[in-house]
Parts: sequence; structure tokens; C-alpha cells
Amino acid sequence: MKTLFVSLSVFLLLCGATFLASYMYLSEQSPEEMFSNLYTDGKLLLYKHGMLVKKLSPDEVKRLYTSTCTRKCHGKDVIEDKPRTAPEWAWIMARMKAPDRAGITDRHAETITRYLQEHFLSNVPTFLPENTMRFIKRHLWKSDFGESDLYLDFIYLPKVHLSLLPYLVATSSPPQISGTAFVVFINTHQGKIPPWDLAKMATIQDGDEAPAKALAWEIIYEDGQNHHKQGILTFPPVDESKATSLTITIKLPGLRKRTYMWNRPIPIFEKKDHAKP
Repeated sequence: MKTLFVSLSVFLLLCGATFLASYMYLSEQSPEEMFSNLYTDGKLLLYKHGMLVKKLSPDEVKRLYTSTCTRKCHGKDVIEDKPRTAPEWAWIMARMKAPDRAGITDRHAETITRYLQEHFLSNVPTFLPENTMRFIKRHLWKSDFGESDLYLDFIYLPKVHLSLLPYLVATSSPPQISGTAFVVFINTHQGKIPPWDLAKMATIQDGDEAPAKALAWEIIYEDGQNHHKQGILTFPPVDESKATSLTITIKLPGLRKRTYMWNRPIPIFEKKDHAKP
């Protein structure tokens, strides 16, 4: 019995050594690289299932992303050449959790979502047809291009273009709009977004009329890390047919005053060119 046990042990060791040697040869890795990769893969497996490993290094997060998204599903260019907004990355990763897709765990998805939001972020929505996006960027979208790593982007939604709302906000049930509405994206890469009430910090000016205070600020999406938020900022109604400027002024605590201006009237964009639900 003892002889059989020793023979079996030697056989298993030889099989293991043969497997490792073959793996190194086929993967063209040194022993150090091979054991490092095996260690990382084991750590990622434990992290995926919430066992022992609580946090990953930046390199390990990147490895998690590449092993999940760019090897199993598709090439890197499908992801990295098409930046998305923070809510859009959250939507995409939520779909990838389905068993008939990538079938990844919640923890897995949250980590990859944060990586995508940090490295491949768009400041305007991307789920609309190209013609619609060109129109939005030219006539409806305004940005101050950031200050102190804090970026605010506004998309003006005149009543004639409210059909765009479902494609701009991170919710399956967009709120009912009354008044003058703006979809607002707030992004930061390093700091954290404070719990601001933008309605208390923003005013709107219709041409030469006196500025009016905002009515409401409704948060539609936040990522849980206080790096990305999306909401709707509402002001009193304005005459959208007037050929004057429409100006939003916002003063965030500790930062310079920011101003965003639209020239009106906003052109009509044919409904047939808008995305359909």
C-alpha cells in the first residue's frame, strides 16, 4: 500500500511538472512570470467570489478588466476606442452580468465599471445616432472643460427636444419635466463630488431679463464612489422662441463662478432622425 502511494505521488508530481513545463513553453513565460500570473489569477478568482481578498491593486484591476472584457468577449478596440459616460458604462456592465453574456458577479462588475469610468469616460451620451449626437454637441451641449479635476457638462432640453430625454438619463423611467430642464453630468477623476444641491447654486438668465433661481435638482445617477453623478436641473419656464441668449451661472463652494450660454432659438431637428424607444 505504501509503495502504491509513493508511486502515485511521484506520478502526480511528474504530471504537474510536465504541465508546468508545457505551459511555460507554450506561453513563452519565464518561471517567475508564470508563478506571478498564477498567483494573480488565483487572487482574482478569490476576489471575484468575495473570499479572503478584499482589495486589488491598480495592476490587478487592469488584469481583471482585460481577462474579463478583452479576452472572453471582444477586442480592446471595441471598448477603448468608444468612451462612454459613467451611467452608460454602468448600464453595459449590468447587461454583462446576465448568465447568457459574461455572467460575472456583482463585485466583479462594480470593479470593472469603476475602471472603465476612470479610463474611458465620455462627457456626452453616446447611445444616440451619429446625426443626433452632432446636433446635441453643436446646439444643446455646453462644458467648461473642468477646473480642479471637476467637470460639469450641461445638455439643454427645450420642449421640442424632450424626446431625447430617455437616451440621456440613467433611468428607465425619466421624470416628468415642467419648466426649463438641463441634464447635468458631474465627473471627477481624483477627488469626490460633495452632496451639492445645484438648485441652490444656479441661476438662469433669459436675454436681458433678471436672473431667476433654479427650481429643483434631481439626482438620476451616482456611482457610489462620489466620482460621477448625473441629474436634472430645472428652472422656471422661458420663451423658447426668443432670439436671445440663455445663460446659466453656477457658483460651487470654493470654486470660480461658471457660466454656460446657449444661442436661441434652437434649431428644429427632425423627429425621424431622433432615436426611437
